[in-house]
Amino acid sequence: MIKSNSPFYITTPFVSASTGITSQNYELSVSVWNGVKSAPPSTATYTTTKNNPTASTGSDRINIARIVNDYIEFTPQKASTTSVINGNNQQWVKTSVIYNSSLVALPQITILSVLTPNNVGGTSPCLLTLNGVQYSVPIQSTTVNSNADNIKYFIDNDSVVSLLYTATVSNNIVTITAITTGLQSATTWLVGDATGMTTSILTSQAGASGQEAPQEITTSLMSLGYSYGNEGENITTILYNTLIPTQDYKVNREGVFVVPILTDEPIVDVEAYVARVIADGGTVESSSCIAIGVTTNPISIISYPSNEINLSENIATTTTSGELVKYLWVQCNETTTDSYIEVVFNGQTTTLLLQDEPKYTPIDIFFQNKEGAEQVLTFFKEQKSSLSITSSEFESDRGQPSLGNHQFVRHNVQGRKDLTLNSGFVDEEMNEIFTQLLLSERIWSYNGSNFTPLNIKSKQLSYKTQLKERLINYEINFEYSYNEINNI
Repeated sequence: MIKSNSPFYITTPFVSASTGITSQNYELSVSVWNGVKSAPPSTATYTTTKNNPTASTGSDRINIARIVNDYIEFTPQKASTTSVINGNNQQWVKTSVIYNSSLVALPQITILSVLTPNNVGGTSPCLLTLNGVQYSVPIQSTTVNSNADNIKYFIDNDSVVSLLYTATVSNNIVTITAITTGLQSATTWLVGDATGMTTSILTSQAGASGQEAPQEITTSLMSLGYSYGNEGENITTILYNTLIPTQDYKVNREGVFVVPILTDEPIVDVEAYVARVIADGGTVESSSCIAIGVTTNPISIISYPSNEINLSENIATTTTSGELVKYLWVQCNETTTDSYIEVVFNGQTTTLLLQDEPKYTPIDIFFQNKEGAEQVLTFFKEQKSSLSITSSEFESDRGQPSLGNHQFVRHNVQGRKDLTLNSGFVDEEMNEIFTQLLLSERIWSYNGSNFTPLNIKSKQLSYKTQLKERLINYEINFEYSYNEINNI
């Protein structure tokens, strides 16, 4: 999965894989869409042309991350019961390359007509010049029967020339084709007088022109994820296909939790097959016979010891972008006495430790995490809220203050609220989760029915350890991501 908040490079060789030609330019096309993998838009979302003025045989790189990044507006998803819901925050990205052969030098082809076809005796050689290099062509009177064959024999058997050219003969017309690709200079022929052979160049051309078929075609799922600076580029792997660390989490019994997962694509793309049949004028009465390879991903969400929450499902594979990432939504208030919940997927268990907070009202914070998925972090302890005001004023002469008039009139009044939250005691392994929270571009608080947009105001996180602090509590400052007075 492409993580578009970090660089993702498309590496393209300047040498066409299908023709072996060193191109003078190539066109990279990028398509971004939401929906079925087999139904990209008819027109590319973005195209760029890269020139190769030095005739390099190496490769070129283009970072497409910022090109595709703008096509997802991350939106939090929710449910009202423990269930499996679609993530709906991913899209497909297809890239392809077209080499423009109108600017590509193809092998030189020279067609030569031998005007004196019969071989004439003698020992003086022909003088043959190919691309500025002159060769001496011996007379093979005992081996060949014509001057045209004599030229072909030399090209086929000379240890140097045979590596650069091939030749064919038909009715005393010799066709010489350069083996090496790239621009070839015109081929000229000089004939020794003793051979009695004269020639005429009929044509000298650089081959066909026009666009090649698209190459280097790939289609990948894209999210608003990122990789860390020391992880390298083009990081696409998802450990165990689980989009949060599989560990223990303290959760509010009256709140919610989300485990985002990445499901599989089917081995056989049924939608693509059906679309091709219909496009060719056929009719699909049933797709069950082509569903080979369409598998399921089993998941379970079970609370213990009494199984007050008990959900097991088989999630079908899909090629729809908004359905490939699933959110395993856990409605924790469906338990009353159970003490923990286990969410199992792909052989990995995420354990939710149910907490009852007697003094404060815990707040569930949703945020866009490192993998571009929805994640929940609960703050259990003390909360503080404040209001910051901005305004302007001007001096007026509207009337005397004794009559109730303002000499200094206030205007452009606006306010923003801040929110300070304390996590309560957490384990040291939660340091990674707080890191991703502070690096997140989208954050909300969730009250059980509505999302309220927030921004992180804290600009620094001092990591705490059990060795030094023993009991770890983090205090994080947020600000509401809107004005108190609606002005939009």
